[in-house]
Amino acid sequence: MVKKRVECRDCRYFKRAPYEAPRTGCWFPEFMQQTQKDAFLKEQEIPGDNEQINLRGDCAKFEARTPRGSIWKRMLAGEF
Repeated sequence: MVKKRVECRDCRYFKRAPYEAPRTGCWFPEFMQQTQKDAFLKEQEIPGDNEQINLRGDCAKFEARTPRGSIWKRMLAGEF
């Protein structure tokens, strides 16, 4: 079975700095270099190196991002 080549930017665990996270990388719990137990220490967490994890494009933990709702649905839900 041939797996499709995946891109990190399409994964739900990939977050970019400065808008989504303090550091760019893979935020999957098993791949993180440093995790914190307490919520007030979350700024000190270090994500995994997404380039090294997905070097061949076959990341086993890849999950597609959920599609964003329309602007109207998000406004009605109070996201703004």
